Amino acid sequence: MRAILHGKLILEDEILTGCVLLFDTKVRAIVTETTFLASYDRNGTWEGQPVSVTDAGGHYVAPGFLNIHIHGCVGKDTMDADDAGLEAMSRFQAATGVTAFVPTTMTYEWPAVTQALASVRRVRDAQSRPGAVPAGARVAGAYLEGPFVSETYKGAQRGAAIARADASLLEPYADVIRYVVLAPETLSPAERDAFVAACQAWHITVSLGHSGATYDEAQAAFAAGISHVTHLYNAMTGFHHRQPGIVGAAWQSQAVCELIADNLHVHPAAQDLLYRLKGPDGVVLVSDSMRACGLGDGPSELGGQDVFVHDGAARLADGTLAGSVLCLNEGLRHWKENTGADWPSALRAVTTVPAKELGKEGVWGSIRPGADADIVLFDETVAIDETIVGGTTVYRKD
Repeated sequence: MRAILHGKLILEDEILTGCVLLFDTKVRAIVTETTFLASYDRNGTWEGQPVSVTDAGGHYVAPGFLNIHIHGCVGKDTMDADDAGLEAMSRFQAATGVTAFVPTTMTYEWPAVTQALASVRRVRDAQSRPGAVPAGARVAGAYLEGPFVSETYKGAQRGAAIARADASLLEPYADVIRYVVLAPETLSPAERDAFVAACQAWHITVSLGHSGATYDEAQAAFAAGISHVTHLYNAMTGFHHRQPGIVGAAWQSQAVCELIADNLHVHPAAQDLLYRLKGPDGVVLVSDSMRACGLGDGPSELGGQDVFVHDGAARLADGTLAGSVLCLNEGLRHWKENTGADWPSALRAVTTVPAKELGKEGVWGSIRPGADADIVLFDETVAIDETIVGGTTVYRKD
């Protein structure tokens, strides 16, 4: 058993002080410090059980963050189809407070995509074996950002590899794919509906993104069951008072909207507007980071294309923003600053909202009895002190 004392414990709707969090692989209880200390003895036991105590030093104690859209970091990329590379990503993500992440593919020829999916599956399955000890953040499945995208709004995706959406391609990997991006205007309404229905049957979330859809086309896509939007504002038709585009339709929809809160992809005012329109349960923060994340400025690569990172911005040779080098804890700090949200509300965008989409509501993204003991300790600037996955410390600040 472990105990965390002297922390500000962030629950879904409140912050508790003067409490102790007790856990092993699962969260077991939250008790007052008075109750805990009354039964804790000098031999390091509480109610007859050995307990290892961590002093949070007044810092925040929160559910671990979930990063559902990430291509790479520390020189590694999902498209490398390299198990060791995914494990390196896992360790780095833990250092940013992330306890589970969804490795994300790019628009490549399909055989390369399937190799990446097979690698994600292997690492996920290895981490899930009974008795496996966490070494970093969990791999929670895969996110397909392409190849079913629009040529006009491909962004940093490879145009030569864009393909027409075909659900039969996904079926052999339905156990590992958690999200798939679709430009709905590239299909007839009947084809779109059949694709969405197949994905729903496999519990794959269809996300509207990299799309030139009109406002009406986007509304129809949401009505057909598309329930997510890939990096809102970026690589899609924007808002205009006579042509509201995907952005306008997304604002009015029930779909969860991703946001890259690096203050480069999206202006702080547009972040605040999104929060006001969608509320704390309608937004999920993502890093969308590439292999250059964690390496500083210099040349890099994304989707087979040369990228250069300068002053925290990653761009193709033509100046197009190409993914990001954002860490999710930094994005959370920006989000809270830009929206003025309190901590419980701000945290939902990296905890309860993605947990629900992943089918892990109440298991991940929450501190409550019975939830997985995925916990992060951080200060006011969201600098990470410690990250715990399944009760095991996988990162601790030196």
